[in-house]
Amino acid sequence: MMRLSERIFSFSRLRGLCVVILACASLVLTQAKPAESQSTLNIAAVVNDEVISVYDLSQRILLVVTLSNLPNTQQTHQKIAPDVLRRLIVEKLRLQEAKRLEIEVPEGAIQQAKDEIAKKHGIPAGKMDEALEGQGIDPQTLNQQIRAELSWIETVRALFRRLVTISDQEVDDELAQMRANAGKTEYLLAEIFLAYDGKPQAEVENFANQLRQEIGRGASWQQLAQNFSQSASAQQGGDIGWNLAEELDPALRTLVKNLKPGEPSMPVAAEDGVYMLLLRETRTAKGIDVDDSDITLGIQQLHMEIPNNASPQTVAEITQKATELATSAESCKALGNIAEAEAGPSSGYLGKFSLSEINTEMRNMVENLQVNDISQPLRTSNGVIVLMVCSRDIKGGTDPIAAAREKIERDILNRRLSRMADQHEEKLRRQAFIDIRL
Repeated sequence: MMRLSERIFSFSRLRGLCVVILACASLVLTQAKPAESQSTLNIAAVVNDEVISVYDLSQRILLVVTLSNLPNTQQTHQKIAPDVLRRLIVEKLRLQEAKRLEIEVPEGAIQQAKDEIAKKHGIPAGKMDEALEGQGIDPQTLNQQIRAELSWIETVRALFRRLVTISDQEVDDELAQMRANAGKTEYLLAEIFLAYDGKPQAEVENFANQLRQEIGRGASWQQLAQNFSQSASAQQGGDIGWNLAEELDPALRTLVKNLKPGEPSMPVAAEDGVYMLLLRETRTAKGIDVDDSDITLGIQQLHMEIPNNASPQTVAEITQKATELATSAESCKALGNIAEAEAGPSSGYLGKFSLSEINTEMRNMVENLQVNDISQPLRTSNGVIVLMVCSRDIKGGTDPIAAAREKIERDILNRRLSRMADQHEEKLRRQAFIDIRL
């Protein structure tokens, strides 16, 4: 018996245990019907006050083997057992946290996810349970896996979404980087990441090589990533989207340039674990494909006069006041009313202009703004101005900049939530009572 508080478990120890566990499972499964198994089989692990049975473990192994197209042999079962049990323990922790927060996943969402999995495997919608039972798999095994994944998504949102704020400047910086990247090669990638997590590097590399061999024999990359990868991308089957080589871990930058589409990489050891990449396709980055003459902006101006002999402190105070007044306005109409009462006569609606008609200085202030957004203040010869975009019209009706901004905001949000989720999961691990049993 082994009790742990700082780590989930020792993988080298766990591999030996799982061999014994699976041998026991094989004997019992020949004697007990699935409905009787939960009460008759031994316990594989206890997570806080909940049990993972040998039956749970053996059923999940069979599910992974079936969906991943791995060889259904005792040798395969023994190889993957430690990582499958690790996954079950993590899922148990996630479900317990969701229960604490009173988060429930609708049955309809679980069925929808099952239908999506069925479609990928050529199984008609609504027939997944029947297909699983035909392979000797209790359908609740897949239900529980899906429930854990969906409940964790909702748990992370409930705990952390309100804590994430994304500034306009962050989005502007990434937009500028998109423009700078135009013409470079981008790679559509998927990853499998295996953390060392206290295990010898050679053991992790050996397991990665085994996975690569199975992929070469026809195993599903997506299913292997979902069940074994320890990165946030695992829930998406390892997909990490389009990337420039320089955005990857330094150990992977040269590697990705030499891959062919559809080719998995050799395992690569990095500081924190072992990576494998799958290159799906390549493309040349276009940046943001829009012509300034196609974008027309309606612009409202707030202008506050500054005396010629004003001290630096006076300039700073008036600039700050202009920014505060503009920030308090929720629309161009509101800004106009504020300007009438508080600002100079040069304030007001300036009209509609295509970006190509605006001078460089003002274009830099407004080109990335959305409707009702305000610019940074600009010092002029006789004062300070702040601009607000009242309308944004695009020839053809599609605004690539607005679409790019929305995507950037989603990407930033997902990255931050992913980091918070990893930290919270590690906290749950440290605080948990986990008992691995024979």
